[in-house]
Amino acid sequence: MRNDKDNLKVKREKMRQEELKSPSSSIQGSKLAELVGGLNWKFTGMVILVIIICGVYFLLKFNPPMEIDTIASNEDNKSVVVGIDNNGFRDVKILDVSVNNNEKPIETKLQVSNSLQGFVLTDDFQSEEAKAYGFTNIEDVVIKAGTSKDDETVSKDDEIYGVSVIYNEEINNVYIEYSHFGMTFNDTVYFNNY
Repeated sequence: MRNDKDNLKVKREKMRQEELKSPSSSIQGSKLAELVGGLNWKFTGMVILVIIICGVYFLLKFNPPMEIDTIASNEDNKSVVVGIDNNGFRDVKILDVSVNNNEKPIETKLQVSNSLQGFVLTDDFQSEEAKAYGFTNIEDVVIKAGTSKDDETVSKDDEIYGVSVIYNEEINNVYIEYSHFGMTFNDTVYFNNY
């Protein structure tokens, strides 16, 4: 009986020694370091860095920061206002605004107002009524990050931004091209649906 127990112990020890010689056949051989094998730590670090960079790129690309808030037009749709918010991590710079079939509008300005005052819809950016609403050239202003506000917490200090466009024909769509983190995004606002 004792001899059988000794034989079992010897057999188990031999099997354990064989498993240690060929680690891929054992549970111990499935460690990450053994899977990576001959790859050095620099290469592995570079692969992880590339994965992180690609993840951040796709996160930014598929979650554009600009959000359309207000849409307004006059009766003949020749003057429109598009309220925009920036939900991104950095400022947004508007690069270009066009209408209908990528045509240049007669005049385009950016209204920088506050949440309590709102926007004005006008055909003349130089009028007395329009002066109180802070019309500026689009290239002179960046839309600050975090401008999306909850309606319950509005104050006079909250800046809001509205793209004002005047065109000599009915405006059906407004195309806004903007830059965020060095990437270019495009938004289209349709007016013929409203």
